[in-house]
Amino acid sequence: MHLRNILPPNIYDVIDRAGISTERQIILLSIWDIKKYTNLNLDDILLLKNIVTENVCPTITTGKEELKKFNCNKAGVLTGCTGIDNLLAGGFRRGTLTEVFGESASGKTQLGLQLTLNNWAKGCVYICTEDLFPTKRFEEMKISLPQFDPRIDYGKNIFVEHITEAIDLLSCLRVRLPKLLEHHKLALIVIDSIAAPFRCESNNYVKRAEDLREVAILLTSMAQKFDLAILCINQVTASFEDSNSVLPALGLAWSNMVTTRLMLKKTLNVLDGKSLANISNQQIADHHKTYIRELHVMFAPHLSNMMAQFIVTACGIQDIPK
Repeated sequence: MHLRNILPPNIYDVIDRAGISTERQIILLSIWDIKKYTNLNLDDILLLKNIVTENVCPTITTGKEELKKFNCNKAGVLTGCTGIDNLLAGGFRRGTLTEVFGESASGKTQLGLQLTLNNWAKGCVYICTEDLFPTKRFEEMKISLPQFDPRIDYGKNIFVEHITEAIDLLSCLRVRLPKLLEHHKLALIVIDSIAAPFRCESNNYVKRAEDLREVAILLTSMAQKFDLAILCINQVTASFEDSNSVLPALGLAWSNMVTTRLMLKKTLNVLDGKSLANISNQQIADHHKTYIRELHVMFAPHLSNMMAQFIVTACGIQDIPK
């Protein structure tokens, strides 16, 4: 940009004769310095500064606005539960890091399994850090797929890894997982759970924070480079401020790296007899009571703080029957 193209000719001629030839000089020089060099009046100097600053000032956008635009036209990774997919504005967002936390039996692993099974054809990675991969439960849910075909191997595009130590998780994320993603087009990575490898007797919290930060950076980089949705299931810890509430584990070192945070709750509300009549005995399976679960949006740049309800049956996560 040349000053001649943006300034009134009479002002440009004056500053040019005074040796003021760059936007930087006009911005940094005080009003009184410009007056001394050019003898322009105050109104002309203010006009000069305003024109230059408006033309050289970069467009200001916030991180939240950029995240809203990021992948806004790409389809999310769906769970198959209409209520949850609607809550998440089309499923789990690609290119970002999503955390789901909740107490025991709230349905965290069920959600991870359902998300994996619903996207088996697109390819998924399921990293287990607490227990072995729940193969039996996976097979139960597989049979209940809307278009289940016994001739199809639903596990052929699902890659399972068992990890118990933080150093092994980092090794997987640094080396093995990127190599896998270079050769296979995948849609989803699930880590169940992110907290387990970092539970240890060591009091080196600085090292743990550094490792957590690296884990989050590696996951986010892969999500953006390979257009993935990443779900990290997290455990909970008691809140010192409120004995009746819980907080996600791993503290601020992890929380500050998460894009979307969701909370799962198992309520005390049970489906009534009329609603249960719409679910077969096979679906209810071993559940003597079918509790209603809730998925709450705690924070997300593209979502409102709302909630969706669902139930867990032998078929997996389902919308509440009407």
